Amino acid sequence: MEIANKRAWREYISYEIIRLQMHQILTLFLLALAASPSQAVTDRSCGSDLSRLWLDIVFVVDNSKNMNLYNVYNTISNLFNPFVQIGTGYDDPRSTRVGFITYNWNATDVADFYKLQSYSDLSSQIQALSVTPLSRADETYIDTGLQAAINMINATGGLRDNYKKVVVLFTSKYNYYHTYPEDLTDYLKSTGVTIITVNTGGDSYTTQSLRDKIASKGMAFAMSDGNTTAELQKAVLAINCFCRPGWMQYHYPLKSDNIYSNYGVCLYRPDSAMTKFAAQSYCHSLTTNGYLVSELDQQKRAFNWDYLNSKGITINAFYNGLTNYNGTWWWDQPSGQPLWPLNPNSGAPPQRSGCVVDMKYSDGSISWTPISCTSFFRFLCESVACDTDNYCEF
Repeated sequence: MEIANKRAWREYISYEIIRLQMHQILTLFLLALAASPSQAVTDRSCGSDLSRLWLDIVFVVDNSKNMNLYNVYNTISNLFNPFVQIGTGYDDPRSTRVGFITYNWNATDVADFYKLQSYSDLSSQIQALSVTPLSRADETYIDTGLQAAINMINATGGLRDNYKKVVVLFTSKYNYYHTYPEDLTDYLKSTGVTIITVNTGGDSYTTQSLRDKIASKGMAFAMSDGNTTAELQKAVLAINCFCRPGWMQYHYPLKSDNIYSNYGVCLYRPDSAMTKFAAQSYCHSLTTNGYLVSELDQQKRAFNWDYLNSKGITINAFYNGLTNYNGTWWWDQPSGQPLWPLNPNSGAPPQRSGCVVDMKYSDGSISWTPISCTSFFRFLCESVACDTDNYCEF
């Protein structure tokens, strides 16, 4: 027994030595990689974990007699990761409520936001709808389906207001009766709802009308594309990447409204000037993930300038998060997180230590200019976006 124990102990010691050596090798590799001038540096991308979606989604499905339902419910089913939290009441607040509405000449609430409380519930509901015969009605009016979606969303007003709302409309015909559909969609969009449309037929008039009159920008799809599930997954992940009220999501250029160009980074522009460390403290206090803005490439620097000056007030210098510690330049990060070293691809380091502002000179050139840390300048704060990796309470 003693010999066996000694052998086990020697094997354990050998294992620990190998483990520590591998850890040291990995650490040196990562440090070398971080220091490599050729290593690309970029801002944070939006989260892409479909099992951690946190949205409220209403599916509005045309079930009139001539509707093309081929693959509609398979597409809806495949949109969701089996590990997604459906309903409410989970320890992790990243959950998705799902509602279903069918319509023809009138609309039917098949399932409101309270009915489906698990992935199993969702799967059973989709299966039931997939085997439900189409209506005998020839008439189909989009406005009835959209009005029902408005009612379903408004019925839970005040709850989960920090969760984005999405309407997904499946139809093969653009018809309406009581109200212009664009009037209803304008209302939905004005309240922050994103509208996705899927044309299940091949009618070009329907395709154009859904794209131009109903869908949010970049959110009009067609079953004939052949990859609708992937398109919808990309769309809901983009929708589920946003900023807290008052913050600007980083995208480029500033005036672009392409939701797919958004980064997982948000900026805030205070209306006052402060010293460097007062500005840093202010940014850290805004959110648990707040810090002074970074400029990892020239595109981000250009965005920062445009955003800072977008109120019509010309600002020629501002504090960023670049700071010198012990002779090395670092980017500010949230409290408790390690600083990021300045990568050569981001720009040449300033020649003098201290604090830095972005400064625009009379010839139009911009440079990181060392300045006294006690000088008062405007500044920008930065934080991670609200997405599948980062839940936000407002």
